[in-house]
Amino acid sequence: MDRPGPSEWLWKEGAGFYDAQAEARLRRAPALPNGRFLRDQRIMRVFREYGGVTRGSAVLEIGCGQSMWLPYLARTEGCRVSGIDNEPYAARLAEANLIGAGVQGNIYCRDGFDPAQNEDLWGRFDLVYSMGVIEHLDDVSDKLRALGRFLKPGGRLLSMVPNLQGINWIMQRWASLRVLQAHVIYTPALLQQVHEAAGYRTVLAAYVGFFDGFMSNTIGERSRLKQVLHRKLCRLMSLSGAAWSRTGLPVKEWRWTAPFVVYAGVQPPR
Repeated sequence: MDRPGPSEWLWKEGAGFYDAQAEARLRRAPALPNGRFLRDQRIMRVFREYGGVTRGSAVLEIGCGQSMWLPYLARTEGCRVSGIDNEPYAARLAEANLIGAGVQGNIYCRDGFDPAQNEDLWGRFDLVYSMGVIEHLDDVSDKLRALGRFLKPGGRLLSMVPNLQGINWIMQRWASLRVLQAHVIYTPALLQQVHEAAGYRTVLAAYVGFFDGFMSNTIGERSRLKQVLHRKLCRLMSLSGAAWSRTGLPVKEWRWTAPFVVYAGVQPPR
């Protein structure tokens, strides 16, 4: 398995994914999933059917900066939500989004993969999940094993990563090679392998979603022309995907178009 390139720059305030105005904006207009989008519908299904969430479930997100799924899980599924992020600004964005959505939750600014920092949270959660985190990690099985400490007996771990194959690879390679190199490219088989090496029993390893025209980005690119062209192309692709789905044509979760790869597994025995 290839090693990812540096990714810390993606999470800093005013750079990468988080602009300097994001905190105030989220308090006014929180980021939430959209149930009209096929992509979000299928992620919601993954949480219910494979994450095992029910009303009252205790849920923890690892790498929760600007998370739109914590508010969803609290408001729609009735979960008790918490999040961890080791980047202070990202943790503030998660808090701002919860406030903007009008829901309660606990956000911790710490390293979620360091057991010594998290003894107060051991054994408290029914589900621990991450979205767009583990593809940036070295020694990933060791870190996944550490996440098992958060789970109650029989609890579940859910990991979702971008599917950087097919059209998504082509778009990201053109948009920003530096961003592409910050990722490990996972297939369902490889994602299952690294989790089972950490001791989890597999419930699901699969592609999720039909298509998302906005999977790539130009973060770190200085060319204004490339940024404009990329935005227009992403919008065109997104509209084309929506039109395809409305025609009644197949919207399967194909390797070359699906936006995400997901793994769900059961807590390894201690």
